[in-house]
Amino acid sequence: MLTVRRSEERHHIQNDGQNTWVTFDWGNKADPLRDGFGVLKILNEETLSPGRGFILHTHNDMVVVTYVQAGMVIYKGTLEEPDFLETKEFQRINSTPDTKQYVFNPSQSEDAHVFQSGFTPQAGALRPGSLKKLFTHAERQGILKLIASPDGREGSLPIQQDVYMYSTYAHNGNHVVHEITAGRTTWLHVVKGEVQMADLHLKTGDAVGVSDERSISFTAKGPTEILLFDLCAPVPDKLTKNSDVNRQNAMMN
Repeated sequence: MLTVRRSEERHHIQNDGQNTWVTFDWGNKADPLRDGFGVLKILNEETLSPGRGFILHTHNDMVVVTYVQAGMVIYKGTLEEPDFLETKEFQRINSTPDTKQYVFNPSQSEDAHVFQSGFTPQAGALRPGSLKKLFTHAERQGILKLIASPDGREGSLPIQQDVYMYSTYAHNGNHVVHEITAGRTTWLHVVKGEVQMADLHLKTGDAVGVSDERSISFTAKGPTEILLFDLCAPVPDKLTKNSDVNRQNAMMN
């Protein structure tokens, strides 16, 4: 079964110096994906103008992976030293309701393009801490490169959830297949470019969730960047109903 979310169906927030596209709009009761897709609760795309930033505040424990697709940002958590993130870097942080995360673009001339994904953690207390890692373009060319996993295998970021996050750069005609274990689902997001999945055409900003299938496969129609999430089945009584993200412009100079 396919669950399609077109780019234009995302909730768009535009403020002075900040553009945000929210894939799962918790504040919209009419959005069938307001509670996310399984354990994937947040998938936000941010474009920050020079000198601008935002505050991310989750209302539940959340494992958050930040990807700097272009530009640079400074990350500051309540208990963390400021962390400088550059293009191609991914960062995992464990966020609790009393933690505010500040993400700020220090450049005086260039925009920053950032993706943030958030997952409900496995049962038990969320261990504090953060970790970042650079994944070069070469490492991701033509393959699904593992970015995050439960145990940090293959040099990936370890996260406190049964989730496998992948990234790839595909060229025109590249065909990519990912096997799906029984009981699991996947979410594919087109960061940039176009792909064809059988009769389904996806362009920049489009996404699709795949469930009750044995694999997901796609063919790039030109230079394309993809994020893919291989997700465990959620535990019903652990599902988070209030995984909204309150945002406001960060007043940082």
